[in-house]
Amino acid sequence: MRIALTTNVLLVPPTYFAVNHALRLADRHEFEMFALLADVRDAAITIPVHDYAAGRGLPRQRRMFFAPFAGPAMRRGIERFGADVIHQHFATWSGPAIAASRHGGTPLLTTLHGYDVRVLAHAGGGPMNAWHRRNVRAMQAASTRVLAVSRYLADEAIAVGFDPARLQVHYQGIDTDYFTPGGSAPSGSPLISFVGALNEQKGPRDLVAASLAVVGRFEHRLRLIGSGPLEAELRALAADHPHIEVLGGVPRETVRATLRESLTMVLPTQAHNGGREAAGLVLLEAQACGTPVIAYNSGGVSEMLVDGVTGELVPESSVDGLTSAVAAMLALSAPERATLGVAARDFVVRERSLALSCAELEQHYTELVGL
Repeated sequence: MRIALTTNVLLVPPTYFAVNHALRLADRHEFEMFALLADVRDAAITIPVHDYAAGRGLPRQRRMFFAPFAGPAMRRGIERFGADVIHQHFATWSGPAIAASRHGGTPLLTTLHGYDVRVLAHAGGGPMNAWHRRNVRAMQAASTRVLAVSRYLADEAIAVGFDPARLQVHYQGIDTDYFTPGGSAPSGSPLISFVGALNEQKGPRDLVAASLAVVGRFEHRLRLIGSGPLEAELRALAADHPHIEVLGGVPRETVRATLRESLTMVLPTQAHNGGREAAGLVLLEAQACGTPVIAYNSGGVSEMLVDGVTGELVPESSVDGLTSAVAAMLALSAPERATLGVAARDFVVRERSLALSCAELEQHYTELVGL
């Protein structure tokens, strides 16, 4: 089977979810990726990746200007590939996939990731948001089947008009062969980690506040991984508090090493500008490493852990609740923490692994070709 994966902008790292299934299924099916603009900096990505924005060789941010004009060339590239299924990630900037699907009569599968649903729920936002809404409505009409990355997102999609008869939940899954527990017990004071964009929605400020509130009672280190608009502010805070470090963007191997070393990984993601976290894959990555998690109960986050068994859910935006959860985790005995860690990995392997997700996705492809 030949599958054309399509998206607007492909950045690897961090957006491994767009290619992970293809890498795992490449021995049985032929995949190629088509994007308006791609920047792939991981040699492990071995499937062919085509991008069509002009200005090749220019810095990525300068090439972004040309990406909106690359649709016709991308459509022609998809058509030349002769796919049995076209699989679009994100319903925004979906014109090339829609046109290629119509031209060849090819089944079109679309995975919704969050923003593409949110843009329909909130009118306004100027010409660009109006353009996105037109794209999403066109994809909604053209898709043979639509997948949502969580039950929460599926319900949100139905609320803005997606057909529930053509919509199914497909958890993205993470690679439990890559994200595994470390081989030895971490040394030094306990490490609390955060991995994600350093922005308002991901909530790193709340975690810093919780850490500062408990560090006098429970010695620990706090490591923030990621980049974004709050990075300078958080680095300034870290300069005044030696137990905090801000690493910025790092390779995937460093993320894994940090998750393995951590006592807990905390994701205080919360509502911002009308949107919530659709899933939160980093929670699964941490648990696969045997690390329990703490998170705000926001959006699809509750589907990414078992509250009280693999970690703890905290009421959304409750810094006091987050502080209590962090303190409680730091107060656990080693055997108690080990029990949480074993349960965390078991949950991901059984219910949220890439292997399971690939089997489900392959079934979708097979069913679409047979329609």
